[in-house]
Amino acid sequence: MSTIEVNKITPVDGGTNLQIGESGDTVDLSNATTTMPASLITGQTEKTTLVDADKFLISDSAASGALKYVQKSNLPSGTHVKLLGGTASSAINQDFTGYVDTSSYSQYLVTLNNVVGLQSNSFTFAFITSGGSVTSAYYNWVVNGWRSNGSAQTYQGEGATTGKLGTPLAGAGTASGAYHFWLSHNPNGTGYGNSLFGANWGYRSDVQDFTYTNFAIGYSEAITTTGFRIYADGNDATTFDYAIYGIAK
Repeated sequence: MSTIEVNKITPVDGGTNLQIGESGDTVDLSNATTTMPASLITGQTEKTTLVDADKFLISDSAASGALKYVQKSNLPSGTHVKLLGGTASSAINQDFTGYVDTSSYSQYLVTLNNVVGLQSNSFTFAFITSGGSVTSAYYNWVVNGWRSNGSAQTYQGEGATTGKLGTPLAGAGTASGAYHFWLSHNPNGTGYGNSLFGANWGYRSDVQDFTYTNFAIGYSEAITTTGFRIYADGNDATTFDYAIYGIAK
């Protein structure tokens, strides 16, 4: 093998392209330290939405550092995918839509934290379809829990036009509680597929103690739901932080 020792190789006649070897040749840099500019990566067009066929270059530690690629579809991923999140404005009705994808998710986890402004009232729940919020008398719901003074809390409704999320809360100036629930949107067009189960807890300043309840809501008729509405009884101006996660199938 011949060796050429030089300090610099430049394209002829001031050109900008330098070719080493011919098509099909192997250029061996394995015994050298190769320095490349950061712009080799940063100068490329950014892709913000990855797809399963996208590939990443890696050094395989199990194969003496050999260069290989990994495809996005083979990367490990969590089962909970955040679909919506933010802070609800000071308003009576809060609608949540645009997250339902029954082909990808079997259930959804909904969290409502730092709930402020409920004045001894409850959150009312209604499903949403393409025609708007559903207030037909097919909701069946139950709330069961305790106050910190030992008093039981039990409420229920059958054939109601809406459902109730847990116990009433109260607190005008400070965060008064939280609501977490698992939500199912029925993709099969049968009754009772649209339902939820969860819990809420917080401080009730009207009765000067803490409260905790479990709750469940089901809709007994077949409807295709696209989201849900939460609104405060008593026309309270209520704010809270929210997040909705899809639980992957």
